[in-house]
Amino acid sequence: MHSLRVARPLLGCCRCRLSQIQKPAARAVTAIPSRSYNTDSVALRAPKNTATAAATTFSLPKLSKGEMADLENKISTYSNPQKVPIKKETPHVSEEAVHLTDSAIRRLKYLSEQRKKTQYLRLRVDSGGCYGFSYMLDMDEEPAADDVVVDRKGAKMVIDEVSLPLVRGATIDWQDRLIGQAFVVLANPQASGGCGCGSSFEIKMD
Repeated sequence: MHSLRVARPLLGCCRCRLSQIQKPAARAVTAIPSRSYNTDSVALRAPKNTATAAATTFSLPKLSKGEMADLENKISTYSNPQKVPIKKETPHVSEEAVHLTDSAIRRLKYLSEQRKKTQYLRLRVDSGGCYGFSYMLDMDEEPAADDVVVDRKGAKMVIDEVSLPLVRGATIDWQDRLIGQAFVVLANPQASGGCGCGSSFEIKMD
């Protein structure tokens, strides 16, 4: 009678085979030798021409007392400069720029007497209005440098240089009506037309 043999797994053979596999050899790390520097052994090279390497010295002559006082005076003058006063430009005075009626002259004199200072009637032209340009009349106490001053029997009026060509030769009047009191422009030879209230006008194109 034959006996049956049970085959065992070849675990031992597998282990043997795994042990026979050679592992790669580890690479040897070579240490880099450290370098040391001796600073004492480093020699600094001196310049060939030692005369130019040496510091240059100057010998200044001794100043007298008068020269020292003059020098100190100049230093104080430079450190504290004097302010030059700015000359204020005087406005140009013209008697033919515009015309003032007797009523306007009396009103301007009255305002100056009441305020105890000269009151200037300022006339300027602004863009706008139903006809393109509008008259602007208000009071001022100081004329600007670019103003043209109109003096009529002590009554004064100012007009800036930009507005003057648009109102040259115009007549200014003071009107006291039921609807109010105001300075108005009665006639302007530079205008070709305007609104009924007289506040807006159209430039004459020649």
